[in-house]
Amino acid sequence: MLKGFHYTRQPTLEVLIGAVIFAAALLTATFVITERYDGDGTSTSDTPGVWSAQNSGTDTNLNAVDFVDAQNGWAVGGNGTVLRTSDAGQTWEAQNTGTRLELTSVDFHDINEGWVVGKLGLIIHTSDGGQTWDTQAGPEITLGINLASVIFTDFQTGLILAERGSGILRTVDGGATWTREFLSNTSARSDVFFLNANRGWIPFSGGGVFHTFDGGETWELTPGANGTVVGQQGIFFVDENNGWIAGSRGRNSDVSGGLQFNQFLTDGMVARTTDGGQTWQRHDVRTGRFLWDLAFLDTRRGWAVGSFGSIIYTDDGGMNWESQATGADQILRSVAFIDPNNGWTVGDGGTILKFTGR
Repeated sequence: MLKGFHYTRQPTLEVLIGAVIFAAALLTATFVITERYDGDGTSTSDTPGVWSAQNSGTDTNLNAVDFVDAQNGWAVGGNGTVLRTSDAGQTWEAQNTGTRLELTSVDFHDINEGWVVGKLGLIIHTSDGGQTWDTQAGPEITLGINLASVIFTDFQTGLILAERGSGILRTVDGGATWTREFLSNTSARSDVFFLNANRGWIPFSGGGVFHTFDGGETWELTPGANGTVVGQQGIFFVDENNGWIAGSRGRNSDVSGGLQFNQFLTDGMVARTTDGGQTWQRHDVRTGRFLWDLAFLDTRRGWAVGSFGSIIYTDDGGMNWESQATGADQILRSVAFIDPNNGWTVGDGGTILKFTGR
């Protein structure tokens, strides 16, 4: 062959046909993935209520919401934001926390007593409904670690979960003093749930769940949903046996038989237990959207919220889920229900939605 002359092999008919099939499959997968982002989440006619937007007065991302009754609630988020409502969310008022750190979790026991935690070990407490806030604990206890969740079982006993590392914080005097305790796993964690003063659960990203029978003095680790959960975000129990975890999992392609395209690269997941967390059964909700939190009214009725403004509802304990229309497209990060007719969810961009029963 002469120098500088390049021979190009002409494609065979088989190669051309293969290229056309691959392009068609890729186009189909693109349409499916696009639908994942653009679906309107239309709710069915038999859903038990409707969601409507509330004016939060901020475009700051909101990470958590908590209500003590059908009228009084708080939402917290970035830049030290705490919002208070006393009229079921018709109006929200910003409260001065004295910090610009991101706030990640809120827990109130009545309209006066509440705690909020955030980044860099921040713990703040109010005894007057949020009119004033005081800092609790110091860097020698929190070590400046990011705090993910706070929960109190009564006015004296509380637990705070760190995002990473092995430490958790406990108090038995209303937060006047905190002690550090340790878990045997350092994977990322985002939520903790206590049903009463003794029974509590903590899910972590590796798929397992810690549970305690003695108020957090000791913890036992059990595997997660079939040991294959990729991301676990929120956890909720209605009694000592029945609980759920919201999260996400990846979908792996089986290429042994050639190219295969999955409906979603990742999918929302709800894991359910009926034996107090000893075993978990995973249910893929097939929305193609991560789930961040969930709340149940009883063993059958519950909601989960997630990315792209998605809200899904179940009336059979989480075996099957239906989408509910929201009109939102932001990530929804937290959801709380007081009764079958009143619920709220908050998320990015200052999003607050209220559920009203039919």
